Amino acid sequence: MRVNYGNVKEALKKYKPEGRMFLIYLAISMVLFWYIAVNITSAVPKGYGDVYQSMFNLWWVPYAIFTLHASPYFTNLLYYPVGANFVTQTMSPLAGILSWPIQQISPALAYNLLFFLSFALSGVFMYMLADYIIGNKYAAFIAGLIFAFSPMHIAQAQAHLDWTIIEFIPLFTLFFLKSMFEEKKRYPVYAGICFFLLTFMGDIEQGIMVFLFAILSFVIIAIIRRKEIKIRNVSLNMAYMIIAILILFAPFIYGMLPHLKAALNETGQLSNIVHNMQWSDNLASFFLPSYYNAFFHNASLSYANQTYALSYQGSNYAINVGERVSYIGYSVLILMALGIYYDYKKNRMKHSLFWIIIFAIYFLLALGPNIEAYSTVTGIPTLYSIYLQIPYINIIREPGRLDLIVTIATGILAALGFAHILHNKEEKKKIMYTAILSVIILAEYVGFALPPFSSQLIMSSTIPAEYYQIGNVTGNFSVLMLPSLPLSGANPAEYTGAETYYITATKRPLVGGYTGRTNSTQSLSVSLIPLSEQAQTLQFEPNLGYASPISQNVTNETLLFLALYNTSFITVLRNAYSQSSQQLLYSYLTSAFGQGVVTNSSFVFSTKQALAEHAGRSIVAYPTGAMSWVSGALICYFSTGPCNQTLERMWVGSNYRGIIVYSPNNTGVSITTNAITYNGNSELYVYVNGALQHNITLGRSDQEYSFNAILKQGFNQLALYQPNSTFQSPNPYLTFGVYNITFSPIK
Repeated sequence: MRVNYGNVKEALKKYKPEGRMFLIYLAISMVLFWYIAVNITSAVPKGYGDVYQSMFNLWWVPYAIFTLHASPYFTNLLYYPVGANFVTQTMSPLAGILSWPIQQISPALAYNLLFFLSFALSGVFMYMLADYIIGNKYAAFIAGLIFAFSPMHIAQAQAHLDWTIIEFIPLFTLFFLKSMFEEKKRYPVYAGICFFLLTFMGDIEQGIMVFLFAILSFVIIAIIRRKEIKIRNVSLNMAYMIIAILILFAPFIYGMLPHLKAALNETGQLSNIVHNMQWSDNLASFFLPSYYNAFFHNASLSYANQTYALSYQGSNYAINVGERVSYIGYSVLILMALGIYYDYKKNRMKHSLFWIIIFAIYFLLALGPNIEAYSTVTGIPTLYSIYLQIPYINIIREPGRLDLIVTIATGILAALGFAHILHNKEEKKKIMYTAILSVIILAEYVGFALPPFSSQLIMSSTIPAEYYQIGNVTGNFSVLMLPSLPLSGANPAEYTGAETYYITATKRPLVGGYTGRTNSTQSLSVSLIPLSEQAQTLQFEPNLGYASPISQNVTNETLLFLALYNTSFITVLRNAYSQSSQQLLYSYLTSAFGQGVVTNSSFVFSTKQALAEHAGRSIVAYPTGAMSWVSGALICYFSTGPCNQTLERMWVGSNYRGIIVYSPNNTGVSITTNAITYNGNSELYVYVNGALQHNITLGRSDQEYSFNAILKQGFNQLALYQPNSTFQSPNPYLTFGVYNITFSPIK
């Protein structure tokens, strides 16, 4: 087949302006983010756990498909043995597949190329959209600059790869609008391809957001510009677009189907008003320079607590700059005002009305359930409250991300204003004005980061050698890395995120891990291991205390779970702990597992000998279900006498309290416990393996009770239940409290 080079040259010539724009936007991003560019193979943006998770995701998708020949939408490599559902996770599957060859060179290089390409392509595709609407390439360039380097995009790019790759949203918008106003059948197909790309290069939430945007756009255009469209042609184009989407989505939907129902259930559990408020934009943040702006960073610290943190319903939530940055910029606001004003005077708002409506709708959506202005939650509801009522579509739990559509509208309206400024100007002045305005906008949006601020924006991607060595050990086993539960002082889940990324070296299941959406079953699978809880409490207490109502040898409980989880290695990320805490952990682990290997980054222990000698050799009991423990000071709610604040931690909460008891053989045990109830002289029923064994009369004073039970070999279920409770206590959840539960074999 002969290639018609004339046609190729014509095509290249046709898209020469877009190619030039791409190089300009790429150069701008390389200069502004120079600290990433100079470390492109060894460092990534400092988004802590979220960036580590994205690096794992890039590796996991091609590994699952090409090596395991399995669906990438579920893995046992995280939260082993429960596993992790990835249907609604921030996975960016296409990005993982396309970057797979580059990952073989360097995971950081693959990540950073996606990072820089996303800024460049975001600018180009927004430029194409604005040029189509306005017909002025200089104004279109400014629109591309506003969208690509918006503070919202930069804040998201610092932590979330799936929300860094946003370039296909303006490209979809371009082809969608062309499908509304033009009859060519290729445009709806292109729109369908773009929708596929934004959903699977980005994530599912992008797809849902753009789906809602498309429906609103269709309705608004059908109302305000009904004379310019032909409903029959538009309907046909929409059908073509939907067919293209269904065809392209089919392989991914097929991989999702076995895990879709569980994923939707989990997502619903994670969405609530308090959570939504944490991830909403503050009204003030639209008018205050970004935390990530190098010029205004120090100034932003003065209002960070008022705009990026949240005080709501009596609780204070941490600063969340990644999700609550939404600065528009005063130069851009002036351009928007000019664009609206002159479009009204000359065209009766023909070009601006649609974008004004879109701006208003998504501005209100981004503010979340209730408008928060600076440090005040006003209680005024927004459109997001209506959005929450839409089934299946309402899974975007981070309202601030809807600001992305606001940014597109902002770019178009500002470009309209700049086009008026450039009207009748000669070419040299157009270039000069565009250059000056570009510098002003970039100064407002990004600034230029110099040390030491620039060093605060990147982190190393190097995996310590010992994790590759674990990966070289033969056999099927899991690994427990400490801290296996998030530390409250870490930014977001830094260490569990790093451990998730280290799986790319070990290629072995991890007990724990980090995903953006974690359910209670996954968390419980980790917290059931006393060692995990002990390692976490080291950030609060200078000892290896373990909060449980059950008094026994917690090492035996740890060994039992490590045996159940087939855990061969325990590692400790030393940077997570102070020197004294490291010494405590090392001393304890040495006593339980023998001498470990010490490296600059980690302690590494083999569990093989300890599990062979001790696991499952004694009775082990542990709580099941919701584990609500409080200090003994709560005895004040129960007792008629003086408050006893010296008690051990007490187990209180909902009526049913369950305990799993493992016994190495059939045996009788004596069970003792301290118990108390707010309702005096009420019965506490004790069930063993579903059969009622005892009923104990509890009083309002703390007393010790004792009874015998027969345990079968293996796992037994002990249940404590207080029937006919009237919940008369000041706190309706307080029924009875127990602590100091012991199990002693009867000889």
